[in-house]
Amino acid sequence: MQCQIYTCYKAKNCIRKFYRCPRNIWENDCRYFRWFDEENDETEDIIHLRSANASKVHSKHAISVTFELLQIKLLLVILILLVAVVVNSLSKTCNCK
Repeated sequence: MQCQIYTCYKAKNCIRKFYRCPRNIWENDCRYFRWFDEENDETEDIIHLRSANASKVHSKHAISVTFELLQIKLLLVILILLVAVVVNSLSKTCNCK
């Protein structure tokens, strides 16, 4: 995702242009901000973008792992219930005392 150029209209920086994350109003904003007229350090920009992308990847991975763990727990509960049903039905059919 590329940064967009916006214009500031506040008194201190009136009509000064700046870059910022286009997702600024949402929770997944990467918080990138830089004045357009300042010297642009590409290395810093690349590091920032990589960091933001890495955070996003880690977050998606954590959600995926959490979902998989919940699925495993659900399967274990189902398996335990099935074993209980089988043991119960076997004990009723068996005449062992």
